[in-house]
Amino acid sequence: MADQEAVWHVIIDNKEYGPLTKAQVLEYFRNDQLTGNALIWRTGFPDWRPARDVSEFWQPPKRTSLEAIESSLQSHLPDQNYGQDIATVPSASEGWSLWKSANIGLFVSALMLLFQILNGRGFELANYAHTASAATISGLLGQILAAPLIFVWIAVVRNILKRREAKSRANAFRGAITFLGSLGSIMGLLLIYGEVLFSRNAIISGEARKAVITDMIHSCVQKQRALGHNVFQGEIERYCACVSEKIADLTTYKQLGAAPDASALADLKQRVEAAAFACR
Repeated sequence: MADQEAVWHVIIDNKEYGPLTKAQVLEYFRNDQLTGNALIWRTGFPDWRPARDVSEFWQPPKRTSLEAIESSLQSHLPDQNYGQDIATVPSASEGWSLWKSANIGLFVSALMLLFQILNGRGFELANYAHTASAATISGLLGQILAAPLIFVWIAVVRNILKRREAKSRANAFRGAITFLGSLGSIMGLLLIYGEVLFSRNAIISGEARKAVITDMIHSCVQKQRALGHNVFQGEIERYCACVSEKIADLTTYKQLGAAPDASALADLKQRVEAAAFACR
């Protein structure tokens, strides 16, 4: 066979060896005695040739471990748009969305309002919502929006300090709609809470009772002073406190939230007179 013919001549260390079979030449390569630059000749060649130019002895260069790893990774990635996929991987760190921060703050406000109501301190909220005047609605909005404003301010400061980060990809329009919808829901629930509280026939208690007594004492003291009686301040305050507590003991949430029509005013007058007589 042609591969077993001794027709090859090689030069090793400036010394010619041959004729050799193909197997013998390959053995020199395996022993690193020959490289791709080694000169080889056989009958039919016009001159000596480098081994890398002889097809019988050419071999692809050995890949380094790094090339092998890269090839392995590429084999597990999609062929199309490989470079594009790597370039478009989003940064792990990006700026904070202002609307998202506002929504988080609004959620905190809702939890605080719920906690206030569950702890028996929701009378002021209910009273503001039930009154529903420009002043009381503004007061409610101020209390609800305090936390969102704080969270937005924190996000602004953080984004300024981290201005090299990519901008937030959160949808601003969706965040705004979520915020407005949540704010409207909270206000609606407070209005319902106010209507439900002031529709009860139960005697006022807790925060509601304290607020009513405080207001009535202040009004009573002012009226007694206007009468000009020669009475000490301490006696006036004790008298007004007594009257106010007795009236509160007979007042229901429904009476407190009812419109001051003729019937309600007449009933209030009777309670005031009875309380005044008992406290003399």
